[in-house]
Amino acid sequence: MKWLVLLLASLQAAYGLRTVCYWNGKSFWREGTAKVTSEELKAALPHCTHLLYGFAAIDDDDYHIEPIDKKLDLDKGKGQWRAVTALKRSYPGLSILLSLGGNEDTEDVGKYFEVLEKQERRTKLINSIVSVLKDFQFDGIDLAWEFPPQHEKHTTTSISSIWHKIKKTVGVGVDSQASEHRDQFTALVRELKAVLRPDGKQLSIAVLPHVNSSVYFDIRQLTPYVDMVNLWTADYRTPERTPDKADYATPLTYVYPRIPFQNVESTVSYWLQHGGEASKIQLGIPTWGRTWKLTSDSGLSGVPPLIADGAGDAGPHTKKEGLLAYYETCVKLVSPTNPQAPAGMLRRMQDAPGSHLGTYGFRLADKNTDGLWVSFEEPQTAAGKAIFAKQRGLGGVAILDLALDDSRGICDGSAYPITKAAKSNLDLGNQGSPIGDRYQTVVTPIKNWVGNITKPTWVV
Repeated sequence: MKWLVLLLASLQAAYGLRTVCYWNGKSFWREGTAKVTSEELKAALPHCTHLLYGFAAIDDDDYHIEPIDKKLDLDKGKGQWRAVTALKRSYPGLSILLSLGGNEDTEDVGKYFEVLEKQERRTKLINSIVSVLKDFQFDGIDLAWEFPPQHEKHTTTSISSIWHKIKKTVGVGVDSQASEHRDQFTALVRELKAVLRPDGKQLSIAVLPHVNSSVYFDIRQLTPYVDMVNLWTADYRTPERTPDKADYATPLTYVYPRIPFQNVESTVSYWLQHGGEASKIQLGIPTWGRTWKLTSDSGLSGVPPLIADGAGDAGPHTKKEGLLAYYETCVKLVSPTNPQAPAGMLRRMQDAPGSHLGTYGFRLADKNTDGLWVSFEEPQTAAGKAIFAKQRGLGGVAILDLALDDSRGICDGSAYPITKAAKSNLDLGNQGSPIGDRYQTVVTPIKNWVGNITKPTWVV
């Protein structure tokens, strides 16, 4: 019997792995090479098993689902909801879901608690979801529920400060009804699945960055009712959370002296250790970088962690401080040993062997201008995370999001290089292989995971 279980697990790993691709539709409004419509998306879709279109909102008066941008999504506007689901005609094996929340629904976020608290509100939301899925022919719904993020930690040593840190970690003092909200969210998922099941509609949940899983997700109770769990393993460090310290934004593993649970491996391990079904879990791979300004106090090495002065300037296309799309980062990169690098370029520094922290680029400050430090994902690091997901027996990866990958092939001539690298390496054997697709990157299998260290049960 044991050999049969192992055989089934091997077959699942070989043939059932998912590449879940999120697409934030607001990229429709960007200009030039940054504009991504359903047409530009087609180059990515052969590498996706699921397309999750975001994001929808909850009406804060009536608690029904609605578009965040009605001019973009509804038929009276650009009709993007129908344009998205029409992609199934060209890609019949692709599942297309609508994603709700995703930290894009910013109007009165307290409604994400309010709708849970009463049965009639949950029913109203469920009925509206069913109606939208049917009318626009979505294959399911993704609940990227906007629970409040936990506070940033600060390194302290006194007993009182340690307790304060623990309270912040588990959500004490942030949500006095956290346990009720956890149970009510489980009830919503259970009730929603019961309605979706007869029509064969899919239900997934997303765990957004810095949402405390130990507080808001009853993993053992949720797992039977969901088809997928998409872990947004990104933004462990951002300039908003640590404006005075630049560091790796999305490390794969823990490296001292950082916080032990702020890394991909720890997040995945928590879900597996608390009842999550590995085959349903997708590891999130961001397509953006996080940026900090450097000053004369930041030193000369560029090696993190280092002193910073808040968020870096907004990118020319994404126009958000502290964030650069991959296509905004790659065009600025030069070799760290290039003595002729033009002013304004970033020296690209690869991950140290065995550290699995990520890639970064930096430009030192001078007398006239601030420097810049960027922690970013690239095809090589995406490949490593895909192989890690496979080694851990996960269901696959989740690309966050397609619109910030390089849709035009600006970086190296190939569109969606991060997505391709993740998909190609997910399809490989555990050892990796240099043959075939240019993005089938050789990555050394990762052993002796730091996740085996002892840590408190409240750690996420």
